[in-house]
Amino acid sequence: MTAHREPIIVQALMVPGHDGLAEVAIVVRYSNGAERPMALPYEAVGPALDAVGVTSLDDLIGKPWTVLMLPHPAPANNLEQEPASEGAL
Repeated sequence: MTAHREPIIVQALMVPGHDGLAEVAIVVRYSNGAERPMALPYEAVGPALDAVGVTSLDDLIGKPWTVLMLPHPAPANNLEQEPASEGAL
């Protein structure tokens, strides 16, 4: 049985988005050979690229697509309960 592999990046380019902001256009290839293009805002993946030491989009080729994600910290639970008002049931 073949082990399941994550989709890998087979193409990565910097492209202009429809709003004029930079986007990273990538193509990922699944273990079954299927490919899927996607465009991600550079501001969303830029910090992840920095975190893994990617200095050129060409460095992404052959890496799993998950290198484009940074772990998101759990939101702090800052909900303070308000005291029940007098007369409330």
